[in-house]
Amino acid sequence: MYKSFRLVSPATNTFVVIASIVVAIFALTKLKWEFKPENTYQKIAVGVFFLYELVTVLRGLPKGYTETKTLLTVDYLFWVYFIPLFIFFDKRLITLAYLMKATYFLAIFFLLMCVVRPSLILERLTAEPFIHPFVFACGFLLLNARYLPKIRKRVAAAAMIIGLCSFIYLARRNGVISYGCLIMAAIALNAKFLSASKLFRIIPIGLCVVAMGLLSTDSLPASFTRRLNERITEDSRSGIFDYFFRDMEKGNQIFGKGMQGEFYYPHGGHVDENDNLTEFTLFRKLIENGYLQLYLNGGIVYIVLFLLVLLPAAILGIFKSSNQLTQAAGVIVLLWLLDMVIYGMPRLTFEYVLVWICAGICYKKSLRETPDEEIADFFDNFNNDESTLVY
Repeated sequence: MYKSFRLVSPATNTFVVIASIVVAIFALTKLKWEFKPENTYQKIAVGVFFLYELVTVLRGLPKGYTETKTLLTVDYLFWVYFIPLFIFFDKRLITLAYLMKATYFLAIFFLLMCVVRPSLILERLTAEPFIHPFVFACGFLLLNARYLPKIRKRVAAAAMIIGLCSFIYLARRNGVISYGCLIMAAIALNAKFLSASKLFRIIPIGLCVVAMGLLSTDSLPASFTRRLNERITEDSRSGIFDYFFRDMEKGNQIFGKGMQGEFYYPHGGHVDENDNLTEFTLFRKLIENGYLQLYLNGGIVYIVLFLLVLLPAAILGIFKSSNQLTQAAGVIVLLWLLDMVIYGMPRLTFEYVLVWICAGICYKKSLRETPDEEIADFFDNFNNDESTLVY
């Protein structure tokens, strides 16, 4: 995100990347010891998946400094093969409680920045890289609203609604669908607690009031949704997909092209929507679709292994759980799998990290079987006295 705002020099950027590698290696070394498979399927599926990822990475190793630097600085290449290791993330309730607390503070920072610098959510160049890191995880907070104090529910809801409105205004179709589904899923998951929580009575009413206000104004609705209405049926990717599938027909369907796989697509040499002259190139490494990106790098095998790990996790979390915490984790994983049909690119982002943390939560049988009342009591104690809590 910081690169999108050009807040650092290239030297500082290089230092941050190197420091990130050191921290990531240390953290992942610690995380692996937290992984204790509780069933044979999980052990086999996750093991085979990581083995195939290793093969995919080895097939795309860099050949020089320039390629190495590109791999480490582009968010959809090298790092996406390490993020699934967050399935090993510590699953103690105290750790998850602090993770949710950190998400709450990110939401506060987001709201403050919206006031101080509203252009961040009103311009296409900055909106997505600014909103996603701070707001997506607020969906996880809303899904777990019954465990949270009222102020955290309200802050998370405000951040989600502002993010959704920004995507509507800027015609970011994927963002509208993702955030809209998260809000609706949160309302559905908390439906049985509506009588005890004013928040989830206020959200639908608030959205209706906003909608009525917009409809009662002649000019605002048209200007607010004009871009989205123009793009809702726009086909902006079929040309890319045609080139992509023709290129993949050359014997790469099964195993893909490796970590640095690319396909023939002559493009560039024109002025883009931000008045920048784009460079003309013949090949492209980004397909702008989650499953097709897996297909490009690892073929059909990669997609199948990916689904064999995440889809059962979602099913276990949603349908084989005794508490709302693991159900919320299952919803996050399922919505991500659906989101990848439209866009949902695996990238070095907090939302992709959260997906794999949630997958690990879903696989932990002992956590799924923990009674909802016990988890609610824990969060009540955590929220009331964090300084003296020992769990």
